[in-house]
Amino acid sequence: MRKCISLVVAAALAAGLLAGCGGSASGAKGQEGTTTAAGRESAESAAGQMEAASDAKAGGTLKIGVNTECVHTMLSFDLTGAGVDYYYSWPVYESLFKPNAEGTVDPWLLEDYSYDPEALTYTFHVRKGVTFSDGTVLDAEAVKWNLDHYLEVGAKVEALLSSIESVEVVDEYTVQLNLNKWSSILPYAFSRECGYMFSPDFFKKNGEEYCKEHPCGTGPFELTSWDYDVSKTFTKRDDYWGGDVKLDSVEYIIYKDALVSSAALQSGEIDAILALNAESADALAAYGYDIKTCSVKSHSYLLCFNSLNKTGDDPTGDLKVRQAICHAIDEDALVQAVWGDYGDVRNQFGVGTHYYSEDVKGYGYNPEKAKELLAEAGYPDGFEISLKTEETSALKNAATIIQSYLAEVGIKVNLSILSGADANTAEAGWGEGMWLHGSSVYVSVPMQMASMFRQNLTGHVLGINNLLRPDDVEAALATSVMAADEDEAVKSVGEANRLLTDEYCIVYNLAEVATLFAVNDYVKDSGIGEVFYSVADLGNAWLDK
Repeated sequence: MRKCISLVVAAALAAGLLAGCGGSASGAKGQEGTTTAAGRESAESAAGQMEAASDAKAGGTLKIGVNTECVHTMLSFDLTGAGVDYYYSWPVYESLFKPNAEGTVDPWLLEDYSYDPEALTYTFHVRKGVTFSDGTVLDAEAVKWNLDHYLEVGAKVEALLSSIESVEVVDEYTVQLNLNKWSSILPYAFSRECGYMFSPDFFKKNGEEYCKEHPCGTGPFELTSWDYDVSKTFTKRDDYWGGDVKLDSVEYIIYKDALVSSAALQSGEIDAILALNAESADALAAYGYDIKTCSVKSHSYLLCFNSLNKTGDDPTGDLKVRQAICHAIDEDALVQAVWGDYGDVRNQFGVGTHYYSEDVKGYGYNPEKAKELLAEAGYPDGFEISLKTEETSALKNAATIIQSYLAEVGIKVNLSILSGADANTAEAGWGEGMWLHGSSVYVSVPMQMASMFRQNLTGHVLGINNLLRPDDVEAALATSVMAADEDEAVKSVGEANRLLTDEYCIVYNLAEVATLFAVNDYVKDSGIGEVFYSVADLGNAWLDK
């Protein structure tokens, strides 16, 4: 029986990947002075990392099974939804920074960078020799053009990039970011979708609508075919800046049935499966596959309340009602039923990192306490409420279980399962009731929380319009992303978690769950899941078959 490669990060890295941001800019060696250059060793070796092993074989197509179509735009800076789907972005996009195995981020499309908290500046030195798939050059003007577009997006990146006052071209390959307030999370923000670079010339020539389905990045492949709800094919670039690309192409194949995709993996019809659910992982393990993933639990599952609705017919505007709902749910049983051993019960963000706070109490399973709180809130006989969520097997299963638990304390839950664009639209302001949300874990805990819970983030994918945003939560989160001292960042994250959970019960963090990958053992050097769930090195991959 074929066994998949173990794509697992050592346990020692688990805390690091989520704990990298607070006081220092990533890549910096410490806090000695106001300006620190990123490690040049990393910068100089970036291209060299694309050199495959001496026994690497050229040719072939890496076939990857996925469970959903790309539901968002392929235009990198069009983040009005939830941004570019990570898995589909791997072949075509690269970011200014890239997560590393030490739990910070390194320059990638940058040679190095410096920062000065007193002058409120970051200086980026753009890597020379990088080209987009249309042959045009990545230079300072191209970086500025992309960052200006990200700043225009608004809601999605407001909390991440709001500190940027302007982007200035210093010379052909140097960009300066002028800030209105200090922010230590910018390198982390630029290691995700906010750091993807798109060809300005390609955009100007073809227009926005065309570019939504025709990405033009600096990555090792370019999109050559797109059959909706069936497959996507990415063909290698012969002119890729990072070195010789061994694979001829990468093909994503959509399987709506997990049993079918598992069978396809075992037969060799596909070479890898991304984002396995627990049931599929267990089934493949029974057939001899070694199911491993990054040690970091990469997704949080949150029960979000329409806490802004303090009047009218929606009971979730009442704090006691929200607390009652949390007490009514047996988290341990829920997590085991939906995610098995791949999930952990959570009561805050940053569990497993140095951001974890003992001051956050959370809510244990106590149905009698739930009934007591409902009576105090004026609902002794319960009430009727809606619960909306996205159409994935995990979210649907979790929502159904939550529905059963709430029924036991007199709350009738009307489920609404939404798919694709409908889910994205609804999340921006889902109306009344509750929303069950799956959120990806960022490299940085302060960055994740700021992008979700800061004020003035209208239209955010989480359903930001409906969430209560008290001033003290805002103050704590602002401190966490501006702190020059890591101890201060840790303290402010802990306070934000306490306020979000215990004080206001704005959201309830039910679980953190690992992203599961299965890769046949003849797939070499792909990097899938090795450092962080949203990062792979497909330009370095090859097939030993």
